[in-house]
Amino acid sequence: QVRLNPPADRSSLVGILYYPDILDLRLAGYELERFEELLLAIDSASYRKALAVSAMIRRSDASPIWNAHRANQVELLILDTLHEYGLHQVPQLLRQILGRVFEDETKNYLTIDLVTVFYWSCIAQVAEDYAWREPALKEWAEYLSYPVRSVFRFSESIS
Repeated sequence: QVRLNPPADRSSLVGILYYPDILDLRLAGYELERFEELLLAIDSASYRKALAVSAMIRRSDASPIWNAHRANQVELLILDTLHEYGLHQVPQLLRQILGRVFEDETKNYLTIDLVTVFYWSCIAQVAEDYAWREPALKEWAEYLSYPVRSVFRFSESIS
């Protein structure tokens, strides 16, 4: 079921999608099905997993495995590289689509943190698609997708 208006009182994100976003993403060269696994995971995220993600992001001391400040830097490196390859619209569209997941009164720091890490995982998938052109993209994608892989128990690669 596809609606022309953004979902307001939705029962499930995957069942009700904003069609212009889907078309814009398709025009930019990606199908929404490429990110289906991540969309299903964010749609069914539990409170406990949201707390775990938020604790990872808001951790004040630097972890040797992963920290949010470094992830922000890696995000900018990936965005810069994707922009060089003409994919500057894809990350923006993905953030727009993920931003519609939690609307209205459901927005709080937990949902914002969830959207952030799933956005990172989505652009990590796009980066992995272009790792053949820039080998560093593979390493950056692994780093950026770490929170979703560890908390939601995805396989080593989300591709």
